[in-house]
Amino acid sequence: MRSIARILAAAALAFWLAPAPTALAQQQPPSQTGQTQAVQPAIPKFKDAGLQQYLVTELSSIQDKLDKLAARLDGVESQVAKLREQQQTVSAELRTNQELSKATDTSVASLRASNQEDLLSLKTDIAKIRRDLTDMSDEMRKTAAPPATAPPAQQPKLEGYITQATPTVISINLGSAAGVEVGMRYGVYRAAEPDVRIGTLEITEVVDANNARAKIVASNPNTKFQFSDIVRPY
Repeated sequence: MRSIARILAAAALAFWLAPAPTALAQQQPPSQTGQTQAVQPAIPKFKDAGLQQYLVTELSSIQDKLDKLAARLDGVESQVAKLREQQQTVSAELRTNQELSKATDTSVASLRASNQEDLLSLKTDIAKIRRDLTDMSDEMRKTAAPPATAPPAQQPKLEGYITQATPTVISINLGSAAGVEVGMRYGVYRAAEPDVRIGTLEITEVVDANNARAKIVASNPNTKFQFSDIVRPY
């Protein structure tokens, strides 16, 4: 750019200072050999010294301005070059960031898939551990629990029957051998309806091992105790 400005300045200066062709021809002396010599440029001098000085000053000012403009253009070119370098750097960083972003996205997706697999495996392991703990707890309870003992055999309920019945005294075929004691009470049932109680007896005397006497404590209305009625202790 500076060279172009200087060329323009030189052209302008040459235009203003170049003499007319006739003047050059008049000033050129003839050659002794009769051949035409090359024209040498000369700075013309104007009759008006003020005009000549003005033109020289103006051309010098224009040359200075062109030099400054060339310098500014050089600075602009330098800045443009720096901007291009910065643009290339930014473009390279952008490409690098894009590649890094893609790699990051791929890593994140892979990490998510891996985490899901790990989480599923962890849940499976936890469920298995819980089952194992439950089984171990059951085994420990079985081991620590005392051995089950068979429930004591229930003593069969003693059952007898009336051997003699009077309005005041009732005799039964149960005595001391069956654990009968004075004051014990027995329910009276018909042999035909062994689950329906018809009255109550209270032992008044244990006669022997197989006989005892009792009194009537209660009886259903219009009911008389009779031979072979069943008696059971309460």
